[in-house]
Amino acid sequence: MTDQVDLPIKLVPHIRMKDHLHLDPFHLQSFLAVAETLHFTSAAQKQGVSQSTISQHVSRLEEQLGTRLLARSTKSVRLTEDGMTLIGLARGFLHCEDNILSHFRSGSPRGSIRVGVTEDLLLTRFPEILGTFRASHPTLQVTLISGLSFHLMRLLEQNEIDLFCGMRRSSETVGRRLWTEDLRWFASEGTTLTARDSIPLVTFPDGSLTRRLAIETLNRAGQPWHLAFTSDSLIAILAAVRAGYGVTPQPAFLENAEHITPCLDNTLPVMPPVEFIASTQQHVPQGPEDLLIQTLCAHISRSRPDFLTTP
Repeated sequence: MTDQVDLPIKLVPHIRMKDHLHLDPFHLQSFLAVAETLHFTSAAQKQGVSQSTISQHVSRLEEQLGTRLLARSTKSVRLTEDGMTLIGLARGFLHCEDNILSHFRSGSPRGSIRVGVTEDLLLTRFPEILGTFRASHPTLQVTLISGLSFHLMRLLEQNEIDLFCGMRRSSETVGRRLWTEDLRWFASEGTTLTARDSIPLVTFPDGSLTRRLAIETLNRAGQPWHLAFTSDSLIAILAAVRAGYGVTPQPAFLENAEHITPCLDNTLPVMPPVEFIASTQQHVPQGPEDLLIQTLCAHISRSRPDFLTTP
C-alpha cells in the first residue's frame, strides 16, 4: 500500500472571456446616422466611412442586442420599434462617454463665458447646440443673456459679455459670419395690403437693425408707413402680428412660427439680407469663446436647414 501524496494545488486565475454584449460606440454612431437619414449611403457620407462599414456596424449591433433595429428593403429603410427605442438610449450612452472623456481630458477649458444671444436665435436649434457644448465642457460655466443686437453689442464693448451672437448688415465686417439670412415681411393670415396703404409696422425700438432696414427699404420705394406697435420682445411682436396690428420685418426662418405668414405678393419691396455673426472683443477669438464659435460653425455648416427649424 502506497502512501498518499498530497500534491500542491495550483490556483489558476479565472480568465474572463470577452463580453459579447460590450457595445462599441462606433456601432452606435453608425446606427444613429442611419436612424437620422434612413439611408445607408447618406449615413456613410455623414460618418466618413464606406456603406459596407455602416451595414456591418448595424448588423453587428443587431446581433449583439438580439433584435432587428431596421426593416430594410431594396427601396426603403425604416426603424423598427426596438430601433426607435434605441435612439434615445444610444444618444444617452454616447453623451455619458463624452462627459467622461471631457472631464479627464487634459486642457479641458475651465472658468466662465458670458454669451449674449438675440431672441430670434433662441427660436432655432441654437439652445440645443449650447446645451451640447455645456455638456461637453462641464468645467466651463456658460451664462446666457438675451437681447437686441445693438444692446448686446454695447454690452460686448463694455466687457459685460464675452461673446455676441446676433445680426449685422451684410456690408459690415465685425465678427465672424455664421450664415446669411433673407429678411421677410410677416403678417397675420389673411392680411391684405395695397400700394396706396400706409404700412402699419410692428417693430423693435429705435436702434434695431431690422427696423432700420425696413424703414430704409420702404422710404426708398416711396411706400408710406407708420409705427403701429413697438416692443423689445420678439414674443410680443409676434403676438401683435397675430392680433392683426400690422406687418413685421423678421428673418426668413421665422416662417415656421405659428399663425404668421410671409407676405408673398409684390406689394412690399424686398429688403436686403442680413448676416448672423459671432463676435468677441478680440479680433481673433481665443479660449472658450473660440471653442464655442467653432462648435456653432461646425453644427451650422453640417445641418443648416435643421438648425433653422423651430424646435
